[in-house]
Amino acid sequence: MKSGASRLHWLMIGLAFAATAVAYMERQAFSVVVPILMDQFRMSAVVYSRVIFAFMLAYTIMNGVMGPVIDVLGTRVGFALAATLWSVAATLQALTRGPWSLGLYRFLLGMGEAGSWPGSVKVAAE
Repeated sequence: MKSGASRLHWLMIGLAFAATAVAYMERQAFSVVVPILMDQFRMSAVVYSRVIFAFMLAYTIMNGVMGPVIDVLGTRVGFALAATLWSVAATLQALTRGPWSLGLYRFLLGMGEAGSWPGSVKVAAE
């Protein structure tokens, strides 16, 4: 390639894109199972809105935090930390026993997924 970008650079950009796409697909998949979760855990619309709020609160707060964290730790470590956090949080959702635990796991997921966008942008910039 004459542009100076190696195959490894394009691979890294592709992986960052895939990670971000998976994060966004997870949000869409969650919305599909909401009626089942509301029935299984006997959640009202108000309680469900609090679960969503937990995710959005963590995502909003950590979106401003994860950029500097990735800058300090470096792209590899920072993005890997964010991806590990959101992967663990997504896995923990299998242990959900009610609205409180679901809200906690969604909060952790929001913390991790907030690193996806700044991490991907930094990968592309580098």
